[in-house]
Amino acid sequence: MNSQLPRLAAGLIACAVPAWAAATDLPTYETYSAAIDVGTSFFTVDPTYTQRLDITATPGATAQISGSDYTASASTSLGGNHAYASASAMPSNVLSAGSFSGWYDQVTITGGTGVGTAQFTVQLSGTVDVGALAGGLGYTLGTSSVHPTQLTSSLQYFSTNPSPWPMDAVNPIATYLLGASPYNDTSILFSGTQTSTTGGIPALTDPSLSLGDAGMGFPTYDLVLTPGTGQNIDITLHGTLNFTYGESFYLVGGLGVSVLGDGLDSFCAFSIDGACTPPPKDGSGATTLDFSNSANLVDIILPQDATASFASGTAYNVTSVPEPAEWLMLLAGLGLVGWRARRRG
Repeated sequence: MNSQLPRLAAGLIACAVPAWAAATDLPTYETYSAAIDVGTSFFTVDPTYTQRLDITATPGATAQISGSDYTASASTSLGGNHAYASASAMPSNVLSAGSFSGWYDQVTITGGTGVGTAQFTVQLSGTVDVGALAGGLGYTLGTSSVHPTQLTSSLQYFSTNPSPWPMDAVNPIATYLLGASPYNDTSILFSGTQTSTTGGIPALTDPSLSLGDAGMGFPTYDLVLTPGTGQNIDITLHGTLNFTYGESFYLVGGLGVSVLGDGLDSFCAFSIDGACTPPPKDGSGATTLDFSNSANLVDIILPQDATASFASGTAYNVTSVPEPAEWLMLLAGLGLVGWRARRRG
């Protein structure tokens, strides 16, 4: 079995452009939450399968679905993404269940000329139980110079995709991709990761935006978790953005989680060696990705004298600091004051 399977599962949290994206009167800010399951026979009509889908654009409201042995939910606020998915088993006609939380807000930064640099901090926190099913999480904070719904995606091969704008098409500021494997050997489902010799939790690798081995534009996984319960994720993501003063852009945040069922036969066509029978699993019980309290945009740092105007009027945590050259001048000035004080003493 190759790593294309979880990469395809990760595609469920990417997005396709919706039918209403061509409208001329597009909002300058929006929240979106969706929970969805996906059938195994998504290329054909399966009369035994009825999709579960719940969507809301109301800030703070919850989108939720529940099956016999699985559930997924999401809620969104501007600057805050919250997603949850859990499954102990899935019907044979259900491939995956997951949720997506997304938001965007138009931003204009003034108070200077030319190009400046802004810094962003995101707190990604959650709890993961890895049982007998595989799962994944993807997060992106990014920007777009055009309206998010007008972006085009390289991952538009799932018509059931739950998100309304393509996160793979934004200019990334901070990204994170996590995998959950029911096998202790992470290479069975995931590749390009480093494993830890302690606690069964693989070590972090540097985030990469290079093409995955499936050639579909997926980044490599930053972290792969192996079987175990109560595995806490508490990660601070940092990123920078070079912006032009006075030019508006969209700040976009998206978080998706999904749990994959046992319908591996659907991916025979994507298997290099044609093998569709997985080895015995090391994990047992439910797989749960609980990120219902994250990810949160906790800080935006602008250059000194810069001011950010948000279309939504949301009071993000924005501070301003001197540019590096100004810091050096300030430190030099403080040193001079100290030297003069010593001389007077």
